Amino acid sequence: MMRLAARLLLWVLLLASAVCQGKYTAQTGEQQTNRAAVLHTQAIEGGTALLPCDLSSAQPNDTVVLVVWYKEEHVPIYSYDTRGSVAARPSHWKDVNLEPRAFFRTMTDPATLSIDNVSQSDEREYRCRIDYLRSPTKNLRVRLNVIVPPGKPTIIDDKGKEVQEYAGPYEEDGDMKLTCIVTGGKPKPSIKWWREGKLIESTETHSGFENVRSNQLIIRGLRRSEQHASFTCQASNNNISQPVSATVSIEIHFRPISTEILSSNNPFSADRKYEIPCQTFGSRPPAKIAWIMDGKELKSPKYNVTQTTAEDGNSTTAVLTFVPTREDNEKTLICQAINPMVHGGIEEASIKLNVYYIPILNLTLGPSLNPEDIEEGDDVYFECKVDSNPAAYKVLWKHDNQVMQANQKAGVIMSTSDLALQGVTRSQAGNYSCVASNVEGDGDSNVVELKIMYKPICRAVQKRIYGVARHENARVLCEVESYPPPDSFKWSFNNSAETIEVPQTRYHSGTHHFSSTLTYTPVSELDYGTVMCWANNLAGKQQEPCIFHIIAAGKPDPLFNCSIVNRSNDSLEVGCEEGFDGGQMQHFQLEVYDRKTGVLQSNVSATIPLFIVSGLDPGKELKIVVYAANSKGRSEPALLEGFTLKAAEKQTVLSLGTRDQLEIAPVLGILVGIVTALLLVTVIILGALKIRQARRDGSRAVRPRFLPVKDKVSLPLRSESEDLVEKDDKNPDVIPSNKDSDYQLGSAAETPGLNNSIPPSMCNSGDYGQTGTSPLVSLSSPLQNITPLGEAYMARDRTFAPQHLTNEVVYAELSLSRPNSLDPIKNGGQQYSCGQQYATLRKGDDSTIYTQIDHGRRPPPPIPISKTSPLVSPVSSLFPATKQGIYHREVVTVRTPLMGCQQESCV
Repeated sequence: MMRLAARLLLWVLLLASAVCQGKYTAQTGEQQTNRAAVLHTQAIEGGTALLPCDLSSAQPNDTVVLVVWYKEEHVPIYSYDTRGSVAARPSHWKDVNLEPRAFFRTMTDPATLSIDNVSQSDEREYRCRIDYLRSPTKNLRVRLNVIVPPGKPTIIDDKGKEVQEYAGPYEEDGDMKLTCIVTGGKPKPSIKWWREGKLIESTETHSGFENVRSNQLIIRGLRRSEQHASFTCQASNNNISQPVSATVSIEIHFRPISTEILSSNNPFSADRKYEIPCQTFGSRPPAKIAWIMDGKELKSPKYNVTQTTAEDGNSTTAVLTFVPTREDNEKTLICQAINPMVHGGIEEASIKLNVYYIPILNLTLGPSLNPEDIEEGDDVYFECKVDSNPAAYKVLWKHDNQVMQANQKAGVIMSTSDLALQGVTRSQAGNYSCVASNVEGDGDSNVVELKIMYKPICRAVQKRIYGVARHENARVLCEVESYPPPDSFKWSFNNSAETIEVPQTRYHSGTHHFSSTLTYTPVSELDYGTVMCWANNLAGKQQEPCIFHIIAAGKPDPLFNCSIVNRSNDSLEVGCEEGFDGGQMQHFQLEVYDRKTGVLQSNVSATIPLFIVSGLDPGKELKIVVYAANSKGRSEPALLEGFTLKAAEKQTVLSLGTRDQLEIAPVLGILVGIVTALLLVTVIILGALKIRQARRDGSRAVRPRFLPVKDKVSLPLRSESEDLVEKDDKNPDVIPSNKDSDYQLGSAAETPGLNNSIPPSMCNSGDYGQTGTSPLVSLSSPLQNITPLGEAYMARDRTFAPQHLTNEVVYAELSLSRPNSLDPIKNGGQQYSCGQQYATLRKGDDSTIYTQIDHGRRPPPPIPISKTSPLVSPVSSLFPATKQGIYHREVVTVRTPLMGCQQESCV
């Protein structure tokens, strides 16, 4: 109640004051003047408004008594009263609406009424009335304008979606449209777009709502530099408060800038694994890399692709694990970088594959040829098609897996793609192929079989002699070769009396018609003879029959050339050569006996004449009996003597093999020293002998080197050779002359160090029988002009070793003359023959060396001797080494000049 009473009192006082003031102003005329002066001030809604009021008076040193603020001219809202104040403290009165917000400040110049938290309702015209102690009352008018800031801008994209932080994503080279919308604000706000502190051009738009304003920003052709650029929409309607704004950044998707296959230009090898990398740059987001060939993407499981992206996201690498084949040659391999977020976001690189592979060949017979109708004498050609990368540098042709050689004279013409065979024979039938080579390897073609029609011929390896007993059935097998197979056979029998054709009921053909079997049963002696078979095929009748001999069955022939080929302390290995089987299937038997006791030690059978005997006692002397046997009996035995090694000998060998190397080393050193010393001594002796021989030859230089001869020219080499060939044909016991070898009898003119003639007395064969002296070796003085014997050589297959030379001069002379009769000339056990027998030399005494000839053995072929080397008489060839071992006779050959004589040599 008291509060209400106070308010009523205040209203009364204010009203009275107003009446008085009105009267006064009317009187003085100041009221109208004060109404004309209105001061404008602004305040932000929600902020503080400062209403100025100038308290200065017209009279100096006047005192303000009362200040009253009116809203809308007559409504008091605030008073400042200094009257009745004891402590000089003025009183403040406020309207209820201003109670917590307003305060009049007199300490400022001018004094101001401060109103906090201003709202739209505070926007009015205010009047400040000032009462002075002496001066007249003063009225001041203030217009308060309340500014309402606009709301926070809202940015939306071209799809109408509000953008919070990032706008987009947009495509590279695309357009960006952003609209900034602002609501409210008094006065109407101004909307502007800024990019990183720079004002950019935009277009202000109007919406259908009064308090809504907008501004659209359009940027065309977005570039990479605008990625994550900041754009700010700013709205402002005063210069007192800060403008409201909203900022967004934009996201741009980029196309790949470049794509590259990181592979060298080297060719690939087919069927080998390769890793091919591909790298792309500049795509955002990172591009997906795809490998494409023949319009198809290469995917797992056949292909393996691994993709990695750099930390900055700017580059992506994909590795293709690839095994090219020859079909991939010259194909295009594409690496494609794809950004599906960007229109046209594809960038690709490609390479053309150069795949090396082994040649692929296809061999065919000439298209004009019928492979089933090719006969001997026709021309045949093949075509070899080569598919190769790189090109083949060599093409070979093979016949039955053997490399062929071009031979135009023989009708074999070849090139890298064709093979021509002119006038083919049946030997040229078989499998043909071609082989091409390049840096990758060798490629083989398919095999084409060339079939050549030819008449039947006998197969080379087949049984020709059949031993059959009377009333025994013999199955005679006739095998032929032909193409096509024979369609019929014919047999005939021939003996000393007649030729009989065998009826067809007696023979039948084999499964494949390449053979026919005749069942033949001899009954009498006339049934033994020869059977012949012929075959026919489409090419014609067999020209030469296959001949088989039917003989009476008998025991097999003995084995020959038996020898012990290997032995140990408890075993032996014996090998023989088989003889004629007697017309029956034969087998072989070996029996081993103790030589001293005659007790059988072992008995071994075999189908081939090779025997391995084991389980024998060491150090045994053995007698070995070998024979062949068939159904008719067994052959005469072949005898051998042998022995097994002693156990101690084997122990010694074993102990030497296992002894410590430090114990063997001294023994080996001693042996090596002894051998070295012997070699040195031998070299010194040989050198001395050479020097001595040279001096002796020099001392004899004044003497003639050969026997005195008469002026008789020897026959030319051609006539001598022809004569020798004639003699060889007539006398098989003479070593044949080989016209093709270097070992031939030449004339005296062609023999180094030999006169062209010899005395006629040396060629007179009649003298040998009368004198009884050896015409081959002589130590008499008339022969001292012949070159002395300097070296002697051991028999064939033995080591050559120089013989001891004594002061006695030994000469050797081979004097040959054409004999008048075929009777051999004998003299004291020494045999000489110029036409029918070998010369026989024996060692008669210590100073003369002779040679003995085995007349029961066939001569071996001559040993070729170089024309440039001294002629060596091949006497040792008369005693060849056999499987039983080498003859242990002291057989030597003598290096001697070949005398120029018109008669042939008997050696």
